Amino acid sequence: MQGTVLEVQRGAEGGSARLQDGSGAFTVLGVEQVPQGRPCLSAGKYVMVMGVVRSCSPEPVLRAIKMTDLSENPVHKNMWNLEVEDLHRVIP
Repeated sequence: MQGTVLEVQRGAEGGSARLQDGSGAFTVLGVEQVPQGRPCLSAGKYVMVMGVVRSCSPEPVLRAIKMTDLSENPVHKNMWNLEVEDLHRVIP
């Protein structure tokens, strides 16, 4: 998933972050325990999170495996909604 970091909470269970994409907010767990490349755990950064879905309701919760900062190239953010739309067409 991709989204803009809203807030980061350090500590418990490896930390967590709240992110927002075009469809709503979601939570990512274990953000302090995964490879990140450049530091990307600050509000306003646009990041990609690879991980395992822990819950879908009432909103998505992921356990992070990898995070990458995509903030420097606005194409990533602009294309994300189109990628999601395409995936909805492919997966019934």
